[in-house]
Amino acid sequence: MKSDTPQENIKSFNIEKMAFRTDDVLDTQRARIKRKAHLLRAMALEGIDQTEIILTFQDDIELRTLRTRVVATGDDSIVLLHGQSLPIHCILDVEFVGSER
Repeated sequence: MKSDTPQENIKSFNIEKMAFRTDDVLDTQRARIKRKAHLLRAMALEGIDQTEIILTFQDDIELRTLRTRVVATGDDSIVLLHGQSLPIHCILDVEFVGSER
């Protein structure tokens, strides 16, 4: 999914103060597995060449996009640049910057 909406800078808002839905934004198990694979790839590539991604995620109010890097991926959340964490269940899409995928 190619993002046409402007991306926010991670420094422009505090993810830690946002409220998120409790249910997963993705409908199928297949989509959740694909999302997890993309996040693991993003984390691995960040360690190699500081690859940036565009995350599309849903908070309790609106759909947001964020250009950042994934430093760590856990079972329930990811750690982004500058140490902020984001729940995985709210992430709709992971787009690799400069990638034709």
